[in-house]
Amino acid sequence: MPTLCPEHRQQIARSPEKALSLIQQCMHTGKLYHNNRDFTQACHHFSQALGISQLLIDLRPLQGNHNYLPLKIAASHNLSASFSALGKLTQARHVLEELHASLIQLCLAPSISRGIRVTALGALDNSLFSITSLLGLEGKVDQLYKVISETDQAAELAAAQLLH
Repeated sequence: MPTLCPEHRQQIARSPEKALSLIQQCMHTGKLYHNNRDFTQACHHFSQALGISQLLIDLRPLQGNHNYLPLKIAASHNLSASFSALGKLTQARHVLEELHASLIQLCLAPSISRGIRVTALGALDNSLFSITSLLGLEGKVDQLYKVISETDQAAELAAAQLLH
């Protein structure tokens, strides 16, 4: 998981309301670098956006997940794409696996609001598609089958909890 320096962590913790514009700025800059094929810089900016969104979620879990989960998802996918463009498939997969695990955890957490759980459940498909694409590219068929099975089980359980 991307980490922020202690100084930036403190600044964000003191003024979380200002962090949204910082995340958006990091995402915008990361996309510019990615489009210009400077994937190393793109990784840096997407990593910062992911780190900030995760920090905000950690600081205020209920409010943070509601407000910042979509940004965390977008930053994770963009970071993974930039790692892939650099040929760093293991790092790309690791980012997606962390995202996927956190989405499954949210889907199955009864203490989390229904809206957040439904959002996480809805994001599982894209997350699964991204992970399985990378696993297929790496020729890791056994892991591919395992992640599909685990996701199906979690999604069925979450859907049963949420829809009944």
